[in-house]
Amino acid sequence: MFSILICYFFPNPLQMYNRIARVEHVDHARKSAHHCVETLLTSQTKAYDYLPYFYSRVFEYEGSSRKVWWQFYGDNAVGEAVEVGNFDPKVATFWIDSDSRLKGVFLESGTSEEFSLLPQLAKSQPVVDKSKLQAATSVEDALEIARSSLRSSAMV
Repeated sequence: MFSILICYFFPNPLQMYNRIARVEHVDHARKSAHHCVETLLTSQTKAYDYLPYFYSRVFEYEGSSRKVWWQFYGDNAVGEAVEVGNFDPKVATFWIDSDSRLKGVFLESGTSEEFSLLPQLAKSQPVVDKSKLQAATSVEDALEIARSSLRSSAMV
């Protein structure tokens, strides 16, 4: 069964979370449509594996000195949310499960380099030190803590 819609319940669990998920975003609509068409045209039936991704640029005003847009990768349905920052000029939230794995990450008003880190974190789901994140004095510090957790997990 195929569905090309912006909102769809997956008949099979998302591979990385092993649970059924509802995803409502244009990114999912585009990627699932591409997968559907590719499968229909090639008759190859590979599983659809999707990393949940949401973004908004609705508050980004041309000429504004502050770039107000956000991105989220991963799963925010599990674990505890650790918020860092105060919107001056950034804020980030990290979702950490009971095994100390980073499951989802949100960043508002980040740089291109900071935003490029988010999918790596969400896919790898590194073990992070929640107390270090909670003690971070800035979004940049928190992202560096997460980045170092990513490197530590890769060495194991």
